[in-house]
Amino acid sequence: MALFTTFITTPVVMAIYKPARKQVPYKHRKIQRDKPDELRIVACVHGSRNIPAMINLIEASRGVGKHALRLYIMHLVELSERSSAIMMVHKARKNGLPFWNRNRSQQDQIVVAFEAYGQLSRVAVKPMIAISQFQDMHEDICKIADQKRAAMIVLPFHKYQRVDGVLESASLGFRTVNQKILKNSPCSVGILVDRGLGGQSQLAPSNVEHNIAVLFFGGPDDREALVFGRRMAEHPGIALTVIRFLPGTEFNHTLVNLTPLPAHDHETEQQYKFSTAEMNRDHENMLDEDALIPIMKKTHSSDGGDVGKPIVYEELQVISNTVNAVLAIAKSNKYDLFLVGRGRFPSPLVADLADQTADSPELGPIGDLLASPTVPISASILVIQQHDVIHTDEVPFSKNVDSTSSVNV
Repeated sequence: MALFTTFITTPVVMAIYKPARKQVPYKHRKIQRDKPDELRIVACVHGSRNIPAMINLIEASRGVGKHALRLYIMHLVELSERSSAIMMVHKARKNGLPFWNRNRSQQDQIVVAFEAYGQLSRVAVKPMIAISQFQDMHEDICKIADQKRAAMIVLPFHKYQRVDGVLESASLGFRTVNQKILKNSPCSVGILVDRGLGGQSQLAPSNVEHNIAVLFFGGPDDREALVFGRRMAEHPGIALTVIRFLPGTEFNHTLVNLTPLPAHDHETEQQYKFSTAEMNRDHENMLDEDALIPIMKKTHSSDGGDVGKPIVYEELQVISNTVNAVLAIAKSNKYDLFLVGRGRFPSPLVADLADQTADSPELGPIGDLLASPTVPISASILVIQQHDVIHTDEVPFSKNVDSTSSVNV
């Protein structure tokens, strides 16, 4: 009898018991990596008006060949009442149905749009929804990014463009979500300030044509923006320009000192925050130069196995005013999209803006300048923060400028 029981129970147990799979290591937490391979992005949308810009951005960055893209779309929905959350979850579980929000038509529109894009572009797309209160929403997004081993989370800016071109706040709750994700994300983060990227409807892959500029000042965040731009340059419809900002003669005789403000001065929404980590400026300069080497190789006509158009590389000497230098490029209306780093470890030129009054400090000095309501430009902006645990502590700094023979921050 015992032998019979053994023969019967063993196959049954083996059929029921599914041993946990060995978890794949979460290695690629940022876009910059030694060996380019599949890029995983968690892209968030607030509603249907985010669809065109997000699809056009994703299409521009989907890569080719082995550099494939896997896309996870998260529709972010505010849940204002705890009781309704319990009722909705209970109803979904009781009926054995998926957990949808009450505005089903908008949810369907988002799912249909991104699934159609995935089929046309041969991109793996998985739509999902996050229904939670603003105070907890960042946890859902970060959890999904961690589970899916994403290299980047892309978030819509909390402001949207009106018909008159002015950026208007849609919800301060989404701004809080963005700020918390910047602080707690398990991977790199991009915030998309949309000024009509690609128009009011998503373009077919064969029709995507954008002039994109990377504004490169140096540092980890700028290098991440540079690598993302280089990936975009693989797309046949993307014309990429890399503009490197270098200190001119006046900055070469200026010492910019940034000093962390005392704890009681931290409570402000109009000051930029920078990393408190100790960084080696010479080492950072070396990393900047290394990051530019692949860009320089692509400035000539594509040969051999290269794809996409040649990259345009320019160097701009900033004589005395970083703001004017950036705005001159932005107002030229030559570009549809700017890629900029958040600048948590600022170069001397970015550090010079530390005392400027900020409108959206979470974008960093350059991103905030381009997104300013007083700056009449038509280009969209993607502000990028590279994942790096040493930069998680950020505080406002005060700026002091002294005349000297070298630059330092």
